[in-house]
Amino acid sequence: MTAIYDGVLVVELASGIAAPYATMFLADHGAEVIKVEPPGGDPYRPEPGFQTFNRNKRSVVLSAGPELDELIAAADLVVTDRPAQAAELRVLNPGAVLVTMPPWGEHGPFVDQPATPDLLAAASGIFWNQQSYGEVPVHLVVPVVAYGTATLAALAMAAGLFARERHGVAPTYEVSWVAGAAAIQLGDTQDAGPVEERPGSAPMGSKGRIPCYRLFEAGDGKWFFLACGTPRFFERLLEVIGRPDLIGDPRLPNPPWGLVDLDAVAFFVPILEAAFASRPRHEWLAALGGADIPAQPVQTREEYLASSIAEANQLVASLDHPRLGPVSMMGLPVVMEAAPGRIDRRAPELGEHTDEVLAELRGRSAQPARPAAEAAPLVGIAAIDLAGFIAGPVVTRHLAMLGADVVKVEPPTGDPFRSFGPMFASWNQGKRSIALDLQDLEDRQLLYRLAERADIVVENFRPGVAARLGCDDGALRAVNPALVTLSSSGYGDDTSMAHVPAFDPLLQALGGIMAAQGGDGEPVFVTVAVHDVITPLISAFGLVAGLYHRLRTGQPQRVRTSLARSAMAAQAAEHTRYAGAPEPLQGGFDFPGPGDGHCWVEGDDGQLWFVDGPHRAPIERYGLINSPLARDNGLCVTQQHPEHGTITQFGQLVVGAGPPPFRGPALDEHRDEVLAQLDRSPSTDEQLDGNAAVGGS
Repeated sequence: MTAIYDGVLVVELASGIAAPYATMFLADHGAEVIKVEPPGGDPYRPEPGFQTFNRNKRSVVLSAGPELDELIAAADLVVTDRPAQAAELRVLNPGAVLVTMPPWGEHGPFVDQPATPDLLAAASGIFWNQQSYGEVPVHLVVPVVAYGTATLAALAMAAGLFARERHGVAPTYEVSWVAGAAAIQLGDTQDAGPVEERPGSAPMGSKGRIPCYRLFEAGDGKWFFLACGTPRFFERLLEVIGRPDLIGDPRLPNPPWGLVDLDAVAFFVPILEAAFASRPRHEWLAALGGADIPAQPVQTREEYLASSIAEANQLVASLDHPRLGPVSMMGLPVVMEAAPGRIDRRAPELGEHTDEVLAELRGRSAQPARPAAEAAPLVGIAAIDLAGFIAGPVVTRHLAMLGADVVKVEPPTGDPFRSFGPMFASWNQGKRSIALDLQDLEDRQLLYRLAERADIVVENFRPGVAARLGCDDGALRAVNPALVTLSSSGYGDDTSMAHVPAFDPLLQALGGIMAAQGGDGEPVFVTVAVHDVITPLISAFGLVAGLYHRLRTGQPQRVRTSLARSAMAAQAAEHTRYAGAPEPLQGGFDFPGPGDGHCWVEGDDGQLWFVDGPHRAPIERYGLINSPLARDNGLCVTQQHPEHGTITQFGQLVVGAGPPPFRGPALDEHRDEVLAQLDRSPSTDEQLDGNAAVGGS
């Protein structure tokens, strides 16, 4: 079976984690990725993660000169992490997609400064925003900025190749590490009020801010995470702990998310802690699970890899290396059912393929010139968003950012996370809203009429729910066989977990990141919702790759992702194992960093800095959304919302891919507009005919 990017030549002029991880997604799906290295090699080579991020690639050692120029000229996609290199590359190849990944962006005072993922995490507010006990920065043991940048860049690369195929253009996109930091803090917003320092600590320290959405220690000393994220779950919790008398109690206002008030915390936390300390963890998990209340045990990474979730989802792959022996690593982070990816080639040794690639170059032609891209890459693509909460809706937010027309279909009561206000508006930028009751036959028929004209449908229901509502993959394909669909669930292919609710911190607990961040002490709830932000980036990549595949072959595509897969993808380097490999970093109480010379420090003037060897960066305490780092790089947009007033939030994260998405919608705001459009839109067949004519496939 042909892989999606078969025949696509990618030249990678980058090192470290972010860019190589991004191109790994293309290599996993058939692209020929040539890794260009200096004589000393990628400095990241000694790290275990190198073996994962550079699988399925070939390595050449080339310095500046005619041979490198010839390789660049032949590429379909060129990736670089050097600032101010795009113009030079465009001269060499006027027909390729260019994706630049300058760490500090192309603007602002830091452009030419040294960069590491830790320096970016400090300067973008991530280390300060991490909940702590002592109101101090906390060093994360996983390079989340690098992973966020990588998955955002993979999406940009897929969008660029789609635009090139469909419109005949040669896009130039910029995905800075700053944009990657924004992508994993997408809910960071600022209202019209004064800009204030963000709280770096919480009454319950690193266990969580919400009394019933946090870590608990059971009576046997074992930890679990309780995730009562809806009023229904909250009421069931009160019944399970024997306190139904507290349902509606005025001391617990607006549960669960309203329970941040210090009086509510002081009243409710002792009740919960005393209850959970009375019995061992396995008994509480059984009781909570029996009441359909989300809760999961804190596990190590090793325990996760040994679980039924890992086995059912094929989360682990293994490749033999001539020097390292068997290398265990992350499996495929995204499943493309009509054109599966593959992991069949180990990471290359330094310069292993130089002679081979140079010999092949003699038979390759330079890319013909193409016009620059003027429109957003997904203009003309229609998407239906059936998803709720965070991870699902953010998928289509990113598609809207790239130009897709997204209709958010909500139940009459709205997406359950509308209560998050400005953050919800940020997660749903660029969409139009219509409220439909899919249990009502007439409303379901309206959905089918929307599906007839759509290219993409996204859902993140628990397994079986979509079928009951008549909006599963089979039902929608009966209406429109050409759809590219996404099913993004909590636990993926593990049928034993199909009925279990899933939220980001539950996968943090299961996947090992909480245990790793806590080290030998109590586990740590990571404030960045790593799975809720990495999953939609990977999902959006899969959908755009599916559109590309449909454009070239005429085949539809079903894409599958899950929070369970992202539990590997958000710790990909840390899950890479071979004999003699160094152990992944472990954290600890309010973890300052792995040691002197790699930790936060306070200057004489009270300024906090993160020091990484000979380099340092200021620790942002007011949020990235308020930072010159984001503003100078054009990542922020201020919008007027009918419910929330003035909101400053992140906008276009892929510079060059179009204007920022418009504001998030009010519930059912666009009903009349959407229904009127149904009566005049062309059919999907007409859209596909037009796309094929433009793309020439």
